[in-house]
Amino acid sequence: MQVADEAAGVLKNGSYIKNPTAQNMNSLIKEGSNYVGNSKFNGQYMYVVDKQGNIIIGNRAGQRMPHPTLVGGSNPQVQAAGIVEIRGGKIFKVDNASGHFKPGAGSLDAAQDAFSKLPSNVFSKGFQGYVPYGQ
Repeated sequence: MQVADEAAGVLKNGSYIKNPTAQNMNSLIKEGSNYVGNSKFNGQYMYVVDKQGNIIIGNRAGQRMPHPTLVGGSNPQVQAAGIVEIRGGKIFKVDNASGHFKPGAGSLDAAQDAFSKLPSNVFSKGFQGYVPYGQ
């Protein structure tokens, strides 16, 4: 994948660029709010749980922006990676789909641990849970 990442310009001199859309999920949840962002916040976003337990989310920014760009650097290390689906500002589903990090089932435990620290009111009443990729 590194050849494709270099060709796409996201891996330069052996170091991943930082995705311009990358944000700490906690910064999207205002104190007293019931939403991630706001009630119009919708979509499927890449996420990683970094080594410090922060949930970083972002999108592909209209181009090839793989999971490593959420943390950037020459050797991005994460505890978990995948896709978080948000509907109406509420977390609807979390999976472990990442072609770069290829997280195992244990990464969903790390994701659940990190996401469980978020306020419970930012999860959809229909929350689908932590779903292994492909299910």
